[in-house]
Amino acid sequence: PLRLRTIHRLALVRLYLWVSTLCPRRARAQSITARQIHSQPETSHLHIYLSKIWDKVREETNGRLDVTVFHQNSGLAVGPTNILDTLRSGELEFYTLNGNIISRSHPVTDIQGIPFAFPTAEHATRLWDGALGAYMAEELAPTGIRLIPYGGIENGVKQIITIDKPITNASDLEGFRMRVPNGQLFVDFYESLGAEPAVINFSDLRDALAAHSVDGLENPLVVVDDNRLYETCNYIALSNHQWAGFNMIASEDFWQSLDEDLREAVIRNARRFVPQQRAFVRTENARFERDLRARGMVFNTPDLESFRERLSDTNFY
Repeated sequence: PLRLRTIHRLALVRLYLWVSTLCPRRARAQSITARQIHSQPETSHLHIYLSKIWDKVREETNGRLDVTVFHQNSGLAVGPTNILDTLRSGELEFYTLNGNIISRSHPVTDIQGIPFAFPTAEHATRLWDGALGAYMAEELAPTGIRLIPYGGIENGVKQIITIDKPITNASDLEGFRMRVPNGQLFVDFYESLGAEPAVINFSDLRDALAAHSVDGLENPLVVVDDNRLYETCNYIALSNHQWAGFNMIASEDFWQSLDEDLREAVIRNARRFVPQQRAFVRTENARFERDLRARGMVFNTPDLESFRERLSDTNFY
């Protein structure tokens, strides 16, 4: 039954994508239309900066590559792994996704979420823009996924956000029902800390928090504010345990079908706007701490050494 439901969901996604392409990609001479889907609200920094990138690509190519940005997964009632499958098959052109979910296609991108591996967000993004990013792209290409160079859009570093109690050390996570995305590294991390990870799609998160189906989640502060999670949560532990962000990815077949100058326009504008986006979100995360405190959220700094000791006592790393 589970496999049948998955097949049914994929069929619905494919039907939606087919309907949305009734107007052919090459709707006019030398013009290609495509779709960029992402999971966040229309008011989010992700939507704003993706729109800047694709607007500039459209302008620089004189409309030869015309990409429309769709927020909140364009209303599709399926998870990101289903949408990723449609991208890999060539039925969707562009998507943004966390590396630890892309890792379901190839484990190389799990490196982006290794807890406590990167001293700062700046350190992490230098790696994505350099040789490590190039290596990930090389490994992903045979799976049908093109990792767009310089397209590592940042959310910030993750904190632990909870409903009823603060997290002061690793022992506070014993039996804690932690919402996690659908990536094995997230599940392994929290199981190693004694928590009970619950895989819930981001689109269902607010309902899960309101119903107390989970006790909390992990995300950067910008996500808490963009999605009004302060309405259901009360505590934030500043753990800074993982870099978090989205990778701009394309269907490999679609990417290879583009003329070289169109691909260069995409890369050039990712390289232009993504550093602006990162600077913006780092400033915003600092501001959001002040704003969320003013909204009544209680902040603390947990004992991070207790986390490292607990992870060292398991086979997590």
